[in-house]
Amino acid sequence: MGNLLMLLLLTLVLTAPCCCEEGIKIDKETANAFVRRQKRSYPYYERYYEMFKSPMETKHEQCENYAPCDYYSEIIGFQAAYSLVFGRT
Repeated sequence: MGNLLMLLLLTLVLTAPCCCEEGIKIDKETANAFVRRQKRSYPYYERYYEMFKSPMETKHEQCENYAPCDYYSEIIGFQAAYSLVFGRT
């Protein structure tokens, strides 16, 4: 009786993937309800970079706000456009 039960269980386990071709699919909202990500604690230097912008980012924003530099940056790239419009600074 035990061997018959084991054979039936093994047959069921082996045929289950054949019946379900697509497998189990869960939408994002349901999956996120089960899995919650922990927020990581940022080291000091990452908080520093969030508060202050790098010089390159400041130059990039300056170029975006000035129409000729923004236009040239789409054509020849940001570095070349910035040095063309504002000089080598």
